[in-house]
Amino acid sequence: MKGYSPGFDYGIFSAGKKVLCGEEFYRLAGLAGGPREALAVPAEGEVRFLSLAPSVKKIYLELTTRCNFSCITCVRHTWDEKPQDMEEKTIEAVLKGIEGLPDLEWVHIGGFGEPFCHPACLDVIAKLKERGLKVELITNGSLLTEECVENIVGLGLDRLFVSIDAPQPEEYARIRVEGDFSAVVRNIEQLNRVKRKYRTAKPVLGLETVIMKRNFRHIPELIRLAWRLNALQVILTNLLPYHESMRDEVLYDMDDTGNILGSEDTIFMVLAQVPNMKLRTERYCKFIGDGALCINCRGYVSPCYALMHRHSCYVYERKKEVYPFYLGNVKESGIGDIWTSVAYVNFRWAVKYYRFPSCTDCRYKEGCNLPDSNEMDCWGNSPTCADCLWARKIIVCP
Repeated sequence: MKGYSPGFDYGIFSAGKKVLCGEEFYRLAGLAGGPREALAVPAEGEVRFLSLAPSVKKIYLELTTRCNFSCITCVRHTWDEKPQDMEEKTIEAVLKGIEGLPDLEWVHIGGFGEPFCHPACLDVIAKLKERGLKVELITNGSLLTEECVENIVGLGLDRLFVSIDAPQPEEYARIRVEGDFSAVVRNIEQLNRVKRKYRTAKPVLGLETVIMKRNFRHIPELIRLAWRLNALQVILTNLLPYHESMRDEVLYDMDDTGNILGSEDTIFMVLAQVPNMKLRTERYCKFIGDGALCINCRGYVSPCYALMHRHSCYVYERKKEVYPFYLGNVKESGIGDIWTSVAYVNFRWAVKYYRFPSCTDCRYKEGCNLPDSNEMDCWGNSPTCADCLWARKIIVCP
């Protein structure tokens, strides 16, 4: 070891030091490539060395929180934020920050708004593709006009997810208020025609569906619709109620020992990505596992979707206040610098090895008020991921 930088406490999970490692030490510590700087973290009587390389592999980019729908499942029903588009200077900061991320492969354009509501959405896709990145986007499908479809096919958008929560116009309209099911289906059919015209498989089409009591039994029909629309994947996710009116719509914690959606159809088995329907011991953070981070419409960097905005939700019928957790802003710091900050490296380590209690199945949860927010848990973590349903694969996303 050649030397240490000055030691300091960083107060999120544990104390540590940045260290500069010699070549042989770096190899023995299991740190492959990148800068010869690591973070020393005390762990169970030993020291672990965590790489400080800017190893971001995927970015979730929220261009806007505006939307032309008012879905009953939407988080915006518990916000006091005004709808907002990402400003041009923030977009420029994101594009500049991407240049310092040698491992970056994917950018997912989504978040808590309809991306095509942002006037620069197509331009952002173009600039990301110019940088050799793979780009995917999630949309409600209503703004896939003929011109828009021509553009996204021409730009080489890699994947497109369309949110459809019911296969019938009436039920669709009750869930996706102000939405027109028939128009969305026509738009997808138009996309397929344009792909055939240009003899391209891109963008690969997928559907995403929030499953709940009111649409549960229609899922096999939705899967058959996906097959007819040439979708190659259907992501099914459980409802996370953001409003009290949706609490009784929750399906998870049901018996899932059999075929939970009641279909033996081969098409269903091939296309459907089914979430866990019951709490299990295993915990895994897809955001951390995928080397991903999120950038909200104001440029703030968070570790995951759940920590991008303040909101309330119901976890196992218990109301929870969720406060955002920001590691930095792209207008003030490089994305790589934010990713390799002591606080962020330490947070990822704690989540990866789940140095959290499990509030969802704790025997003392009824008499404890800590799960009422994500501010702190009984192990002293702040923020806490102790009852995250994404980590239990009950809630999923692309």
